[in-house]
Amino acid sequence: MDNKFTINLTIADKRYPLKIDRSEEELVRSAAKLVNDWLAEFRNRFKVDEAGLELRDLLAMAACQIAMRALRAERSDDAGIYASSIEKLDKELEEFLR
Repeated sequence: MDNKFTINLTIADKRYPLKIDRSEEELVRSAAKLVNDWLAEFRNRFKVDEAGLELRDLLAMAACQIAMRALRAERSDDAGIYASSIEKLDKELEEFLR
């Protein structure tokens, strides 16, 4: 059975039909919402006409913000957080078993 289906996303007031896996729908819709949220933020922050900015400029700025967040997440030491939690639980378990 084909697990793909078509959804329609609207990004920057333009509709995009995408064929995706059903399991990815929430992620794809959340990603589109994130882009639109950043666009709205930049539209509110900057006076587009007065600053000489165009939609593509706002999209570039949104892409940069999202990429920076992704890179920060990749660089963060999530493994260290889990490792310390596991060590703590291990110590508690050893004390309980004694």
